[in-house]
Amino acid sequence: MSIQIDAFFNALSRIETPVLTDISRGVHRSVRGSDLDQQLNKSAAWLKQQGAQERSYIIALIDNTLESALLLLTAMRHGIAIVVQPVGTTHSALSALADRVQADAIIDGTGSAQDFGIPKYQLELFDNLVPISAPALSEDTPFLVTFTSGSTGQPKGIVHAARSLISCGASFNKQTGITDKDVFLNVMPMYYMAGIFNGIIAPLERGASVVIDAGFGVPTAMSLWRSIETNSVSALWLSPTMLSLVVRLDRTAKILPPTLRHLFVGTGAMISQDARSFLDIYGLPPQQSYGLSELLYISVDDANSPAFGSVGKPLDTVDVKFDDSGTILIETEHSFLGYLEEGILVPANVPFRTTDIGRRSEDGTLYIEGRSDDIIVRGGLNVNPLVVESALQKMLTGRRFCVSSRQDGTLGNSVVLVLEATFPGDEELFQRAQREVSGRFERMNIDTMINVETIPVGPTGKIQRSAVRSMVAQS
Repeated sequence: MSIQIDAFFNALSRIETPVLTDISRGVHRSVRGSDLDQQLNKSAAWLKQQGAQERSYIIALIDNTLESALLLLTAMRHGIAIVVQPVGTTHSALSALADRVQADAIIDGTGSAQDFGIPKYQLELFDNLVPISAPALSEDTPFLVTFTSGSTGQPKGIVHAARSLISCGASFNKQTGITDKDVFLNVMPMYYMAGIFNGIIAPLERGASVVIDAGFGVPTAMSLWRSIETNSVSALWLSPTMLSLVVRLDRTAKILPPTLRHLFVGTGAMISQDARSFLDIYGLPPQQSYGLSELLYISVDDANSPAFGSVGKPLDTVDVKFDDSGTILIETEHSFLGYLEEGILVPANVPFRTTDIGRRSEDGTLYIEGRSDDIIVRGGLNVNPLVVESALQKMLTGRRFCVSSRQDGTLGNSVVLVLEATFPGDEELFQRAQREVSGRFERMNIDTMINVETIPVGPTGKIQRSAVRSMVAQS
């Protein structure tokens, strides 16, 4: 029996105010904590009609809406494993995925009026249903299946039990001082781990309320500070790319709403100069963090004494080690159950070997210095693309770019500067970039440049480097 799941929902049931509020489509809709259990038990009755029940796998289209949040919480409460997919996934792709994982149902959980040709999860359908009591669950009952971003290769299905999300959320909340008085704004895409765990489960673990806005984009970025002020938001998560867009589009007086006390930045490295600049302008330090879809939160920076350029200090429940090459190995109480391969759960290895290279300072602060599978071996020299990109950041402000590689008969691999779109003067810009890198780093150089129409990125703006390498190879 999962004591953690019962405790999670029992705590929410004592809250007489809204714990979930949806503003994503211009209409405020909310659910109070005291009403949540009844709502989820009726929702489970509807899912049973669709063929889903305890230990079922279901495929669900997910969007940033109240419906998606309630569907996720229903799965968690009733022991259903939910395989999340974004809006836009084709019917044939959904069917193929359902066959692979032996799913019992495919559900449209977006709350959209659009007809996707699959059963639509609609709150008004549940009013006349007889609620189903939540079962006693094993703590390792599969709950959530998300997929890796694909930034380093083929996306993989990652299976978590509810206990890992609840316990990791508790550790993070304790280290960052999150309380039941906090209000989170969730603009992370909710078919992605950060939108589900960072933006829904972890805040609710502490009894904080969640305001769900539309998935991040230009309209969300332009109205972000106003949404925070209107809804008395005290905390939110953004990726570095998201935060950069918000700052570029900000036409306000650069004064943050007074309620905002935590700006967490994750899912990618944030350049230290960008963090310092934000603090200087807005007066709030971005709290860089480190996490993996497989292991959830690993570390977070301290808002009172930030170490910009780092990812903060590991949680008390996480043990971080390094092998001889600097590759990070992690043991944590919050590990995933394993990878889902053709409907079979392949258990996780312990410790978990990441593809990240890092180091730790004397005070325990963790620094991420790239990925082992992104390192470019050029003429026997290891070239870290993140280091080169950091050197070029100021010069290429306003341009999306990255450093990649391709095979070379002489060097082994050549270093390639990839620029999004083509502008007059790019050849001169490339020559300046060459001089900057060769002048700053001994034996390091950029060999060539290519322009591409669009640099492929994941749902939070993280560059998909394996896809870039394929583009470079074919150019």
